[in-house]
Amino acid sequence: MSEQNAMTFSEDDVQAARATLAQARDGEVVGVVILTDEEVAILDGLENEQLVPTPWMDAQTGGDRSLMGRVALRSMLSRELVQPVDTDDGSVKITAHPGITGPLVLRRSAQEILSVERTSSNGKDWLFAYVHIEGGRSTVLEEEISGSGHHVFSVYPAALLGERFEKFFDPTGTAAMSSSPKSYSAEAFESAVPRLPQLNEAVAVSIVSGVRRGSDTLLNASVYAGPHGVHVLRGSEHDGDGTPVTYTLQEVGPRGLRALPTEMIPA
Repeated sequence: MSEQNAMTFSEDDVQAARATLAQARDGEVVGVVILTDEEVAILDGLENEQLVPTPWMDAQTGGDRSLMGRVALRSMLSRELVQPVDTDDGSVKITAHPGITGPLVLRRSAQEILSVERTSSNGKDWLFAYVHIEGGRSTVLEEEISGSGHHVFSVYPAALLGERFEKFFDPTGTAAMSSSPKSYSAEAFESAVPRLPQLNEAVAVSIVSGVRRGSDTLLNASVYAGPHGVHVLRGSEHDGDGTPVTYTLQEVGPRGLRALPTEMIPA
């Protein structure tokens, strides 16, 4: 980290990241660390654009983000989660515990990233999956963010990715069956929306997106979970500006939900 507390990728950082991924065990989700918005922001560098939402910080109308970050840093210093390190030029850098450094490096070095924003009666929650592929093994660093601004980091084998996203998409467990997709033109869909209870009565609406490093393609879909099952809405054809001109709406069961994250990664 620099004087501005921005995380840099030193050899120690890389080793911390590898050690974090090495905690993953087959069939298990292993918790790594829980950080708050302001802790993530100060450790990642206040001058850097955040990769993820910081809902608690954003809710502090007129709040000084720098001050919030410095207060968080003071708290972490007192708990010895970070420590000051003198340098040869007389400046002071901050070094974080490897259990914190690892996840922060992994967030910015993934080969694939999946994100979900879920809206429900409880507000908004987010799920990010940073997929790392090394030596033929795919491992996921997961970051789940609550509306209160807590970032929960976990690691697990990519084989568990679909199961994790299924539970997030469908918090009430209503997914039951799959059906054939129904297609709509953009105009027909706009007219049909008021008469579609599977959309209007959903208790959780999720927007899922996926991107691969080095690709300009971003794929996304919307997931509606509620008393009428779980339905996935996609823009299936797009005009020159990228605006959908046709849509498909399909009811999906548990298997379809588990497959959705993989389908969101561009080929």
